[in-house]
Amino acid sequence: MTATARPRQPDGPRRMLERAVRLQGGGRAEDALALYRAVLDADPYVPAAWINMGVLLRRMSHAAPAVACLKRGVALKPHDGSAWSNLGNALRACGRYEESVRAHGRAIELTPGSAQLHYNMGLAQRDLGYLGEALSAFRRAELLGYDKPELTWDRALTQLLQGDFDEGFRNYESRWRLSEAGRKVTSAPTFDGRTVPERGSILIWTEQGFGDTLQFARYLPILKARGFDSLIFEVQGPLARLFQKTRDFEGITVVARGAPRPEPAAQAPLLSLPHILRTRLDAVPAGLPYIHRPAGIERPALPRGVVNVGLCWAGKPTHRNDRNRSAGAAGFIALLDLPGAAFHSLQKGPGARQIADEGLRALVTDLGGGLKDFAETAAAIDALDMVITVDTSIAHLAGAMGKTVWVLLPYAPDWRWMLHRDDSPWYPSMTLFRQSSPGDWEEVFARVRGALARRIAETLRGGGDSEEDPEESDDDGPDE
Repeated sequence: MTATARPRQPDGPRRMLERAVRLQGGGRAEDALALYRAVLDADPYVPAAWINMGVLLRRMSHAAPAVACLKRGVALKPHDGSAWSNLGNALRACGRYEESVRAHGRAIELTPGSAQLHYNMGLAQRDLGYLGEALSAFRRAELLGYDKPELTWDRALTQLLQGDFDEGFRNYESRWRLSEAGRKVTSAPTFDGRTVPERGSILIWTEQGFGDTLQFARYLPILKARGFDSLIFEVQGPLARLFQKTRDFEGITVVARGAPRPEPAAQAPLLSLPHILRTRLDAVPAGLPYIHRPAGIERPALPRGVVNVGLCWAGKPTHRNDRNRSAGAAGFIALLDLPGAAFHSLQKGPGARQIADEGLRALVTDLGGGLKDFAETAAAIDALDMVITVDTSIAHLAGAMGKTVWVLLPYAPDWRWMLHRDDSPWYPSMTLFRQSSPGDWEEVFARVRGALARRIAETLRGGGDSEEDPEESDDDGPDE
């Protein structure tokens, strides 16, 4: 059965609706959609069909149609608090945060004792930047009996957005209670940041994305400097050569995930290190650079006499928030007519096709297509004067290298960028350009264009050629 095949059933709408709910609960989304449509063909005034179909469409990432269905549902059943909350969830997925908060407010007016509704309100308030109100909503949900692990997790993300790293990183440990919690790589005891094992190594293993690894890899040299000199760093394969060949990680055994390694005496997931080492906002370890162009990898030859700008416009498509964080190549066209600059794509993955799709081959040099791993990407970034990127691993790599990097952020950003600031305590060489309203990339690019024009003019006035870093000796690291 397909979504376009609307089954004509001899049963009445009630029985069809019951079957549709069972199909939805069994994971047969397309079949459930078809049956909901059949219910509404038979009787377009069944509120549960509109509401359930809207919930299903949101879970299928069709947020705008979900809003339309849920609005029809609440119009037919205006005193259903859960339906209003589902509408709030769909509006939030569309980036319509103010409307989402209003819908959740109506839901709570109708059903004030529902813990779930207060939790949903907290999520919407956080996206709107009302962090104190969001934490209060989570607290009310908790007092009303909401005990799912997502509550502590979302409280952690809100505290980290606030800059409350003490409580935020402590609560961040609740991620292991989530249903999508990652693997456990060893049964070795947890490293506590203080005790040196009598024998054997300490394994630090990566658990999330490339950007997370690049951001929190800074703690490995810190551990080594504190006397924990028998360290194994297990990283994603595309990052292995970068860390194996960069000088700050000399003396640390870097292995690719899945490669043979010794059984450690203690272990810790990488993103637990900020909590283990008691990171505070006023004491973020931000000594830069801690990643360098790996020894033995040549930088690409770039034009002289211009400002060489690296661009990246899309993150990993499977990222939960990629729809909001990725601006697309089309937005960057606003920058490409500026004289005195040469633009180079660092884009990898499906987003790289946008160079051809948007007709940009004459304006953007594709560096990303020839980069085999992050070691080669680091060499490319080393050759550039600056990088302009959305929230991707490229932002973290450029920041960790101390390169001038401008990061374009959605209205509701990831926790690590916090709110209401244009700098980052994690990367002193970074400038943040935030959306001033949800989804408005055009205004962001207008500001970036003005800032870039000024930077180009200042650089070219300063001496014609843009500054070129001296070549590093290959003696700084192990041989290729």
